[in-house]
Amino acid sequence: MRIHILRFFAIAVAVSSVRAADPDYKITNIPAPDGVLLEVGGMDWMPDGRLMMCTRRGEIWSFQPENSEWKQFASGLHEPLGLVAGKDNSEIYVLQRAELTRITDTDMNGIAERFERFGKGWGYTGNYHEYAFGLVRDKEGSFYGALGLGFFPKGEPFKPTWCSHGNVPWRGWLFKITSDGKYVPLNPGCREPNSVGISPDGDVFVTDNQGSYVPSGVLNHAEPGAFLGHPDGLMFDKRHPDAASYDIEKLNSMRKRPALYLPYREMGMSCTAPRWDTTGGKFGPFAGHVLIGDVNTPKINRGTLEKVDGQFQGAAYPFIEAGELGGGSNRMAFHPKTGALYVGQTARGWGSGHGLKMIEWTGKTSMGLQEISLTKDGYKITFTQPAAEVKAESFKIDSWVPEYTGNYGSKRLDKKKHQVSGVKLSANGLVAEFAVDGLAGDRLFLIEVRDVVSKSGGAMQNGKAYYTLNRLRK
Repeated sequence: MRIHILRFFAIAVAVSSVRAADPDYKITNIPAPDGVLLEVGGMDWMPDGRLMMCTRRGEIWSFQPENSEWKQFASGLHEPLGLVAGKDNSEIYVLQRAELTRITDTDMNGIAERFERFGKGWGYTGNYHEYAFGLVRDKEGSFYGALGLGFFPKGEPFKPTWCSHGNVPWRGWLFKITSDGKYVPLNPGCREPNSVGISPDGDVFVTDNQGSYVPSGVLNHAEPGAFLGHPDGLMFDKRHPDAASYDIEKLNSMRKRPALYLPYREMGMSCTAPRWDTTGGKFGPFAGHVLIGDVNTPKINRGTLEKVDGQFQGAAYPFIEAGELGGGSNRMAFHPKTGALYVGQTARGWGSGHGLKMIEWTGKTSMGLQEISLTKDGYKITFTQPAAEVKAESFKIDSWVPEYTGNYGSKRLDKKKHQVSGVKLSANGLVAEFAVDGLAGDRLFLIEVRDVVSKSGGAMQNGKAYYTLNRLRK
């Protein structure tokens, strides 16, 4: 056990507000304390309303929105990239590179005094790319995180770039630490999984970033034991003692397909922790949808998921893209009372910004795509406002197979254009259904809605979505 005493550091700051490019949302910049580079690696709310944030520089800060007060809670940690609040405002759990740490404010003065190792079980070499990403906690009290691979220019057996090639255990795995501190490896196949989320139904998901064996940004469903794509983690999987001999065809046949693809550049470059909108409408018309940030571009994307033939799949939509958002949107947390979305950002070689933003719904809802779901012969689109008219020419559908390869990046294979027919618009104008020729599984579909206006004359604001089609409806 270590005891750290930190000096008090409290600052009240003014909050500046600007308008987002999206008229439905307002983005507010929350200035960090003077002289502090707030490179947020994890964030969560205390029961008393403080937002706790760990930073890549090893500090922990609290921010109280009611009075705009900052206070340094702790320092001296090793690049923490995950934080979960504990009980009764006295403790937090922080995921460092080498361990999960419980940090306690024993005298309730807002400054940590006790640092205890809560869980550990993985190795690391000191390679800069071997991050430990997290953190979320389930209803049973277990924690979830994911381990990034190192960067070794001669990474055998699975080719160069982002391969730990068996140097230390469990790199490239999603893991669980139980409520009593036991380390449990769950899923091999991660590359740079920044980071983990739990849906309102209790399903665990992990994002991953484009590179070798990862065709683009993805949201993976962490079905127990499933292989998520990057083979390096198989070196520690007893089910695959001959993994080093597997060719690309075998690996492709083994891997679980992503629940969502987020195409590179179109939807960002390095996706981050998935967070579900559980505000019940306080953040706008997308309650229950998942939001995914990006550390390289000023984008936050939105996704809807459905289960088809037992597998998750669904649509990813551009959501917020605004210069004032900046880059580096690494972690997000909804305010438990107001429903505002707080966005913690980091630059440090990943993106273009750092600090803290707050995004609020203005109460307005522009014409756009609410949700896209698969039917037996095509798609059903729900609009955010009643559409005046839709026709076959309103929809442009393309598809391709994201290339699964050990090379960095991915080609779009077997590109196709699809015809739309049988368009039907519901009486209230909110739902359009149509058939699509050549519908097939294991493909990514780009769906574009053009020249559709609302009954009140509002133009379509976000008319593009990418549907990850893994299984057809029977």
